[in-house]
Amino acid sequence: MKPQDIYHNSFDLTYREPFGAAPNGSSVTLTIDINHRHPVSYVILHYIYDKTDREETIEMDRVSEKHPSSSFEASIIMPEEPQLVWYFFEVKIEEEVLYYGRLNNEESGEGEIHKEVPPSWQITVYDPSYETPSWWKHATMYQIFPDRFYASGKVQLEDAPKSSLMHTHWDNDPFYIRNDQEEVVRWDFFGGNINGIIKKLDYIQSLGVTVIYLNPVFEAESNHRYDTGDYHKIDPLLGTKEEFEQLMTKAADLGIEIMLDGVFSHTGSNSKYFNQRGQYETVGAYQSMKSPYYSWYNFYDYPDNYQAWWGIGTLPTLNKEDESYRNFLIHEDSSVIKTWQRSGVKHWRLDVADELTDDLIKQINCQLKEYDSSSVLLGEVWEDASNKTAYGKRRDYFLGGVLDSVMNYPLRDVMLGFIKGEVDAYYLDRRLLTLSEHYPKQFFYSLMNMLSTHDVERIKTLLAEFLPEDLDSNKRAELVRKQIQALSLWLYTFPGVPSLYYGDEAGLTGGEDPDNRKPYPWGREDQHLISWYKTIGNIRKKHPSLRTGSWNSLTPHEDVYGYERLIEHGVDHFGDPSADEHLLYIMNRNVSQERQVTLPARKGKWQHLINKNQMFHVKQNELTITLEPCESLLLRRLN
Repeated sequence: MKPQDIYHNSFDLTYREPFGAAPNGSSVTLTIDINHRHPVSYVILHYIYDKTDREETIEMDRVSEKHPSSSFEASIIMPEEPQLVWYFFEVKIEEEVLYYGRLNNEESGEGEIHKEVPPSWQITVYDPSYETPSWWKHATMYQIFPDRFYASGKVQLEDAPKSSLMHTHWDNDPFYIRNDQEEVVRWDFFGGNINGIIKKLDYIQSLGVTVIYLNPVFEAESNHRYDTGDYHKIDPLLGTKEEFEQLMTKAADLGIEIMLDGVFSHTGSNSKYFNQRGQYETVGAYQSMKSPYYSWYNFYDYPDNYQAWWGIGTLPTLNKEDESYRNFLIHEDSSVIKTWQRSGVKHWRLDVADELTDDLIKQINCQLKEYDSSSVLLGEVWEDASNKTAYGKRRDYFLGGVLDSVMNYPLRDVMLGFIKGEVDAYYLDRRLLTLSEHYPKQFFYSLMNMLSTHDVERIKTLLAEFLPEDLDSNKRAELVRKQIQALSLWLYTFPGVPSLYYGDEAGLTGGEDPDNRKPYPWGREDQHLISWYKTIGNIRKKHPSLRTGSWNSLTPHEDVYGYERLIEHGVDHFGDPSADEHLLYIMNRNVSQERQVTLPARKGKWQHLINKNQMFHVKQNELTITLEPCESLLLRRLN
């Protein structure tokens, strides 16, 4: 039997209607084709409810016989309870039973024939009444690691932790001072603070930014502050609560929202709640079993053997099921969430969301939305969040009422894989279509898309590492510049919220932590790159199709990837009023050869949006484009 003798493609409406995730209680029609030369005894659709692992079967009807295949069809009703539904096909041809399923667990679209039960396609069944905040789909983010962005005024050394080391030169490289056990014993600080962010708000706004995501700002011992010491107190080295509230006010005046990093999976061992070294006046869980915080932690052998995040002793893990902890975090009038809501904080990014329970996240989300329905709750998730399993449990992140967004590391992975030549455009296309199939569109258009963060190498360093070694320095620099432009333009024109990690726009480099957390290079910026980010930030702001227009993926060549962003008939992809426009992004990832591609197009002409004097004309319903090595284009169709 030939591979194409049996065929189903989950991306094609001919075979799966409607495309993608499905509202609870809705109907999904599935079709499979089988070549006429094979006498079919029956075709059975198997579908499995993820919540119960219950499997149902239905014999499919022969609905058409067109050369060269017969089509078999079945419609199934999605469950009322949001969950995943998995499906595959069983085909009996004469005396042989075959199965048809996905190629693998990461790629949807076309399937293949299997001798045994195959990988299944996924239907994400979600609650359509839950919508992500509209403003968020239009947002552009700027991520700041507070100690390294800008220091305003004299650093108050008396506010620094006792274990700190303060750099006297802003341009120093960060480093860790470790003991023989590789534990950090002294944390280095540069003195970036809240007033420094306030002073640079106009600059941040000039990049087209509408939301600032701050890495942790609460009192802590480390420079990264993921070891919270007091959830109700701004770290004194960063400033005061009043200065933070001033930042909120001044940012709002410029149309900029603030998102805080919520580290609710663990605290610091040196904190009010654990108080291992007795530096706080409270009675911590480490000090006494009668501590009000004792039930927050899990001790194996009290007090020195306790559960810690990734086994790091300075980060004792919190018991997320503990009622007193939940009340402290969410429900009490003086809870962490309510306290900062009163200071104007509406948006949170949940650190290591996989370590939190869905129930806890729902309670946080409910409190945020009850106070202000425009609040956004974003989670740190590194994989496909629609089918994520953590600690043996499938997570409900995108089924409705849990998260509004996650960090889109899967997009970053395939972008880098493509530009480095590890995968081709066809693989890239399948992976991105799979994400769009798995995620309800409310969430696909709300993902935090990024090239760099505080947890990964900076994009400029990554790109320089994989280029051919025989390139001279000038050629290498030119190619890296073009690649950064191609990837950032992609990021700013793709569905979701583009996030710019502070300093990337200035040409900052950096390998693994702590090198990726260098101070912003004030006075040494790459002004051409800053100008580029200002340009694309404002292009995104100007063109609504780049934010909420429909998205159509294009793969004209293995080295060339692109997509259309489109608004037609006066409404965007979500049915909201918007002006019609048709934009096209396209890039050639090849570092040494130009690529010419031809795309079907309606008659007319296309304008280069950055170099507006450059026009591309449609001839005989085809648009031909020649792309230089590493070149990217953003074109707008002119009527």
